Amino acid sequence: MVIEVSRRLDAIETVVAVFNEAMAIQEIYLKKGKFKELSMSETHVLDAIDKVDFPSMTNVAKELHITVGTLTTAVKKIAEKGFLVKERSTKDQRVFLLKLTKKGHEALVVHENFHRELANIYKSAIPDERLDWVFDTLKKIKIDLESFKKELEAK
Repeated sequence: MVIEVSRRLDAIETVVAVFNEAMAIQEIYLKKGKFKELSMSETHVLDAIDKVDFPSMTNVAKELHITVGTLTTAVKKIAEKGFLVKERSTKDQRVFLLKLTKKGHEALVVHENFHRELANIYKSAIPDERLDWVFDTLKKIKIDLESFKKELEAK
């Protein structure tokens, strides 16, 4: 029983360590790449803008799980660097839409290349016959974490 608890803790610490290592590598990847002026969090803002169907300030903030105020600060910096533009909606003057510039799209290509390289590392470590198990396990953990988060927010 003690060995099982210890093994579970080791597994959890290893998952956290893998995540932290991937984040550290991503930071290095950015700093050594074409768009050195772009931070990791700024890259994630660009990624969220690209993923959201209607990239309003509110929708992008929701996608990133941040406040509109926090996003406003980030958008100003990213726009000054030339990666995006913020435009008032023609349909509703109260709404601002975010659009990637050519430079923003290029930065996302670099970001996607990083994710592809990371995926190749993961792929080489996970045998095909174990992939479903790993995916299902991580998906369950994610769902449980989301439930735990909602419980904490409700307190």
